[in-house]
Amino acid sequence: MWRDNDREFFAEIMPLVKSEIEDIQYEAIDLATERNNPVISGAEFEGNYS
Repeated sequence: MWRDNDREFFAEIMPLVKSEIEDIQYEAIDLATERNNPVISGAEFEGNYS
């Protein structure tokens, strides 16, 4: 569906994703675990896992 501006898009999409956004906002994050994760290399970011 074609929209003339971003406001129309957000008016349509927000009712569909509102509960998902709320769930993400209250998701618990274990910062200690996150700090121990290795840095992702540029190659790995591009999808080269070898």
